[in-house]
Amino acid sequence: MAFVASVAAQEPAYGRRPTPQPAPQPADVCESPLKVHHPESKVLGKWSTYTGKPQTNRRGCRPKKNFVFMISDGFGIASETIAREFYQWQTHGSDAAAMADVDDILPLDALHVGSVRTKASDSWVTDSAASATSFASGIKTANGAIGVDQREIPVATILEAAKQHGYLTGLVATSRITHATPAGFSAHVTTRDQEDLIAVHQIGDNPLGRSVDLMLGGGRRHFQPNTTRGGTRRDGRDLIAEGRNKFGWKSFIETRQELVQLPKTKAALPLLGLFAASHMDYEIDRNATAQASLAEMTDAALTILADASSECDSPGFFLMVEGSRIDHAAHANDAPTHIYDILAYQHAVSVVKSFVRANPNTGAISTSDHETGGVGKGWQVDRNRDQKFYYAWNPDKIATQKASIESFSSTITRFNGTDVAGFIRRTVADRLGVTDLTDAELARLIQGRDDAIARRYPGVFSMDNALSTLISTRSLVGFNTNGHTGQDVELYAINAPGLRGNMDNTYVAKYAGQFLGVWDSIPALSQRLRGMNVGPSRNSQPKVKRSFSEREYHVHHEH
Repeated sequence: MAFVASVAAQEPAYGRRPTPQPAPQPADVCESPLKVHHPESKVLGKWSTYTGKPQTNRRGCRPKKNFVFMISDGFGIASETIAREFYQWQTHGSDAAAMADVDDILPLDALHVGSVRTKASDSWVTDSAASATSFASGIKTANGAIGVDQREIPVATILEAAKQHGYLTGLVATSRITHATPAGFSAHVTTRDQEDLIAVHQIGDNPLGRSVDLMLGGGRRHFQPNTTRGGTRRDGRDLIAEGRNKFGWKSFIETRQELVQLPKTKAALPLLGLFAASHMDYEIDRNATAQASLAEMTDAALTILADASSECDSPGFFLMVEGSRIDHAAHANDAPTHIYDILAYQHAVSVVKSFVRANPNTGAISTSDHETGGVGKGWQVDRNRDQKFYYAWNPDKIATQKASIESFSSTITRFNGTDVAGFIRRTVADRLGVTDLTDAELARLIQGRDDAIARRYPGVFSMDNALSTLISTRSLVGFNTNGHTGQDVELYAINAPGLRGNMDNTYVAKYAGQFLGVWDSIPALSQRLRGMNVGPSRNSQPKVKRSFSEREYHVHHEH
């Protein structure tokens, strides 16, 4: 394989990956190498499927090729285990029945092919910006940087290269579409905080012009001036109007109903769907009539891109899909919310799997930018030398939570009555299912509320952690940080020949680029980006007193 050889030639002998096993033949490409252990018939429960028509390839047209790059932000192997076992418990109805079935799997499980290293150029522990840049451009860069190298020079992305080769392109995320991961494929800025500038690049105001044909997610505020309701731009620019008038954006939608009613054809493109001013809601909080699910957005994107790329002049499409808020819940150490967003992501994975089976010219992968929270089940609570280890965890305690910790924090902070303690006890019992709140736990919640009201940093941490610990100590799902960890993350693939084993995240970008035949154009495209506005240098910006992981937490949770 030319791709494997070219990568191996660039790697030092001490770090060279073993040559992958021969790729499966086309007839087998939709089957997992682990099929003998995890047949698809063992996927537990019912999952979303692709609802559109297969991509057509008219007689005389060149064969189509598509690539779907899925990213589960902040998602490690322990989270997959916990989500699977919780879903087993939900489905079977008891611990005993769930534990008795050893074959149950989630949609991702049958696709496991390897693992991915995540470090940034300036840290063993990456942030989403550096990792997204590695996935999109195949380079290492500093934490916080989007689409630029360590010298802050723009580097083109595989999405931009695909567009230049005639492919249609799309981004789907549950975060702001200007957030680190989708930005990493579509913008070039020195620091991830420059979301107003990221939005400018995304609509097409950059040297390459408009590179994205479809964007679905949150972040409407960065496209609208602060003179409009919900807008936060201080420069007065209305990027939605500019998108229509200057860069050819045809469709703009804001609600799930508008997405449902939208014709899923080429006529919808270019399409900008912004379903929230900031991030979209967590799955546990989502109003299904107002906001589309990740699976629904993925299905719509695939349907539209498949129809539009059926024309003879299109070689296919590239689509990036991110389960963004898996990470945000882990930052908050909010186990139930983390799990429900993982299950929502599994629905999107199932949609992509069914699309690939209907369109075997499509390759798809799923991986994570990093793990968040240091998640683990079987937390040993208050153990001392005289106590025995207690090997267990309690999925039933996950099911009692009715909304996200983020939502609880807001509710408790906004309460302006006199009986704060009574309100907290009632709210915790009703919405968390915790009826045995201790005096110490109550005191910590009251202190967290006071800190948040007084805006004493880290009030948001103390409030969120006080609430999340109530569930962690009862479910025995533990966290060891509010930030990221540096461990490897898992790699899943379908119809991706030769993608096996442990590899750096930059290798994944090279694989995707060569799958579509666009990788070799990255250097020339990068030259065309020289001199573009990437914002002020990181070195010229004021230093933030708190740590980067803390700043990232606030970027995630700011609404």
